[in-house]
Amino acid sequence: MKRAIGVFLIVQAVLTYLTIKMIYTPFIVRILDRNTGVTKVSYSFPLTYWLICIALGIILMVGTYLVFSKEKKQIFN
Repeated sequence: MKRAIGVFLIVQAVLTYLTIKMIYTPFIVRILDRNTGVTKVSYSFPLTYWLICIALGIILMVGTYLVFSKEKKQIFN
């Protein structure tokens, strides 16, 4: 049972990450240096993107733990 829940959590975390990756677009900031003509481009994601990625990483670790953990055998007297 623990293994099935672990597999579900892993699949859910990966699919959610792929969905979030497609939804969120980074903020693009272009800075032009007028002396040299060089343009610097900076990409920045919103804070909610990083919070979701951290949460999905935790879910992925919990799912991996559940998949690889051994079930304890109960001894009946």
